[in-house]
Amino acid sequence: MVSVTLSLWGVLPIFLKLALDYYSAGTIVWFRFAFSFLILFWFLFLFRSGCEILFNPPLIGVLGGLALAANYFGMTQGIHFSGPSNAAIIIQLAPVFLVIAGVVLFRETIRLRQLVGIIIAMSGFYLFYLDRVRNAADNLNYSIANGWIVFAAVVWVFYMICQKKLSVKYSAQTLNLLIYFVAMVALVPLVEWGEFFEGEITGWLLLIILGLNTLLAYGALAEAVECIPLSIISILITLNPLITLSGMWMLTTLGVEALPAENIRWYGYLGGIVAVSGVVLVVTTQYKKENLG
Repeated sequence: MVSVTLSLWGVLPIFLKLALDYYSAGTIVWFRFAFSFLILFWFLFLFRSGCEILFNPPLIGVLGGLALAANYFGMTQGIHFSGPSNAAIIIQLAPVFLVIAGVVLFRETIRLRQLVGIIIAMSGFYLFYLDRVRNAADNLNYSIANGWIVFAAVVWVFYMICQKKLSVKYSAQTLNLLIYFVAMVALVPLVEWGEFFEGEITGWLLLIILGLNTLLAYGALAEAVECIPLSIISILITLNPLITLSGMWMLTTLGVEALPAENIRWYGYLGGIVAVSGVVLVVTTQYKKENLG
């Protein structure tokens, strides 16, 4: 199941970049949550339980939904102003921020391996950043994109804190239902409704693919958590930017014109791999510490 999540999140930035040719970021993100909510609602209503959370939602769950809505919007804007590979790498700051939040807010102890992982990750991020600054088509847009992606990483940390506090009381799918609903409602003001009537068949197909991606990726992750150690899951999910990098390199090599060339040099790819390796070291050390505790 976790391989499904890994694959879906790996290709997600690519499909988002394609969809941005037809729809605005607000429209895309709203549709992803609305599509996922409607299908999950009917699934839980007909075959399981959990829909009652919508009638008496916990405040922290509402805040978590708002945080994930902001994360999705920020990530999509980051892809819009830069590209899939850049967003997939820079968003890996989120697990690093989560460790730092644990130390600052919850007085968790940072281990030497985590510190080494953070240093390795930051070195990789810097190397990747140097490549993008020198080779990006528009440095202003690149800076705006990174601002949105860092924002997405920060609010994702808040979402994870909310999720962790609620997971002891509610099932993963029940929490997903609430979060999808809150995000769907919160994003309504950002929707360009006319785009739904202007979108071509290709645009609608991309929206449906993105909706299914959201639903299946989080559904598969929820199921995987029940039978696979979190340390293994965290490693595999952290590797998803490598799928994005590989996919974009392949599409660029094949001359696919639907996506703009990213012009990443060898040291940019090296920086991305180093950054992901450092993040893997950070998250595996974190979960080992939790298991020992």
